[in-house]
Amino acid sequence: MSKTLRLALLFLVGFSLKAQYQFRQINTLNNLREDALIYEQASFHTSIRPFNRRLVDSISSPNIIRGSGSWWNRKLWYENLVRIETDDYAFTVDPVVNLQLGYEPNQDYRFINTRGYNVSGRIGRNLSFRSIFLENQARFPDYIKHYSSIRRVIPGQSSLTRSFGETALDYTYFEGEISYKPNQFFNFTAGQGRNFIGEGHRSLLLSDASFSYPFFRIETDVWRIKYVNLWAQLYDPRREAQVNKGVLAKKYLSSHYLSINLTDRWNFAIFESIVYGDTNQLQALDVSFLNPVVFYRPVEFAVGSRNGNALLGANSSYKFKKGLVAYGQFVLDEFRIAAILGNEGDWTNKFGWQIGFKDYNAWGIDGLFQRLEYNAVRPYTYSHRVVLTNYAHYGSPLAHPWGANFHEIVFQNIYQRDRWEFDFQFTFGLAGNDRQGENWGSDVYQSYESRVQDLGNDIAQGATGKYYYTHLRAAYVLNPPDGLKLEAGFRYRYFDSNTDQSADISMLQTQSTWFFVGLRTELFNQYFDL
Repeated sequence: MSKTLRLALLFLVGFSLKAQYQFRQINTLNNLREDALIYEQASFHTSIRPFNRRLVDSISSPNIIRGSGSWWNRKLWYENLVRIETDDYAFTVDPVVNLQLGYEPNQDYRFINTRGYNVSGRIGRNLSFRSIFLENQARFPDYIKHYSSIRRVIPGQSSLTRSFGETALDYTYFEGEISYKPNQFFNFTAGQGRNFIGEGHRSLLLSDASFSYPFFRIETDVWRIKYVNLWAQLYDPRREAQVNKGVLAKKYLSSHYLSINLTDRWNFAIFESIVYGDTNQLQALDVSFLNPVVFYRPVEFAVGSRNGNALLGANSSYKFKKGLVAYGQFVLDEFRIAAILGNEGDWTNKFGWQIGFKDYNAWGIDGLFQRLEYNAVRPYTYSHRVVLTNYAHYGSPLAHPWGANFHEIVFQNIYQRDRWEFDFQFTFGLAGNDRQGENWGSDVYQSYESRVQDLGNDIAQGATGKYYYTHLRAAYVLNPPDGLKLEAGFRYRYFDSNTDQSADISMLQTQSTWFFVGLRTELFNQYFDL
């Protein structure tokens, strides 16, 4: 066998999971079986995602799938397309596709056409990296197209959209990260990606429902404590926010999260975050907010800036038994004690809460996951006096994708057996939209100074509407290492508010029934329950 041929075979044959990036993708479906084992461990801090794969593998041994037969058979069903591993370095390369065809009654046919790559690997034992790029064309249901027409993005899935033909969109998505773990106590990660804080389908603190962003993260693990510092650069896609035409306005986020395992079953955590920037785009990253061990509000006063938008929050979970978890969150944007005691619906009482239960072995059935979750956020939460410094990025809220001013109940069922998976979700909500020319507190891209009233504010005020969403999906995993799946299902969404729809409201009042079938590489969560 020639030297060239031997080298080619070395690049195309894989042996273990060690070539992967240090952190998993934030993906409920792909990670469900590992998560079921993780939630049995007392030492794991499960509210901070993505999970570190080293810790995951120490709990649940890597599921190494070795194919047999011809090269084509192994690469199609069992292995990464390209894989090389040595003691000094390793990497994998996989194609990414999403070829989906859909049907919506009385509408043009729907489609998604995605091509891209997913590269990950390591250099030495402590340095790892990942790079993902996706090029997409799609024709979505009207409610997603409407969101894109207002915000210029597909929520959580795209950079700025461009027209493709008469009714379709063209857009890209990309991530790239590098991570270094020098010892058992610290982990440093930099790049462009997303983070998630919480145990729920939603997060009221920081979710993965927006576009990726440049960030630097430090994770510190000592005893029962995990401390996370996160700094990020965010963007505002609104044309009116641009100082120089064609250049998106920037702002900055600094946050920290302290998680403590109080007992083997009970975890409690606190969260603080601040978003700051200036409309003239003269303020750069303020080094005062780089201190990893101080509270940000005193820093803001010390440097003489009152333009920051600060959030406080708490997260807690309790593991009742194998796989059964109760969890909750509380986010506080602003409040006054006198206003709360007065019980007059003061607009400054800006907060939200989450209560949920999830079971990774529901009813004693291996592979069955169930979740019941309730979320509520008061009007004007996450918004700010200066729109630029709202708690949002690239046209989407950084927390719940609905923004504020809503009640929501989510019920999820996922069942996985061998390579089959089935998932069902039902969501009901009460959401308050803005009427034409009025700000009732749902849209984080409006200044709270344009509010309709100071008192008498309550959740789902304004153009109150009932929201229904359900999806049913079945899939067969063709290739577990790269996440390639053959899937089919439908999505139904209905939202009807009690007034005429304003053209500048992102939550479109409409009914949509979307049947789909496709071949898809599943990398991360995608949210169509908007």
